[in-house]
Amino acid sequence: MKIFDMLNKKKECCGKDNEFVNAVEGSELKNIIVVGSNCCKSGYNLYEQLKQIIKESNVAAKLTYTDSIEAASEYGIISKPAIVIDDKVIACNNGIDENGLKEMLVSY
Repeated sequence: MKIFDMLNKKKECCGKDNEFVNAVEGSELKNIIVVGSNCCKSGYNLYEQLKQIIKESNVAAKLTYTDSIEAASEYGIISKPAIVIDDKVIACNNGIDENGLKEMLVSY
């Protein structure tokens, strides 16, 4: 592969929004958004980790990943990745461990 081809190749997460919904009967969906940076793998990894935790914990949630600048500016996010739950910025650029993420989902 030529060097220019490698530079122009985008990672699979870039430039697209991903959405996952886990509906639980009798529960209202939490709206969770992971705001990442363009081509920064840590935001997409956080999205995947949250998706797994939501499935395992059976939390009613709509989880979305975006790397749009508009979404970041809408919530006033400077450091990414960030987690937004029901329009409140919960965490920015924190190394939240799995237990912290589980507690966060239950408490909000």
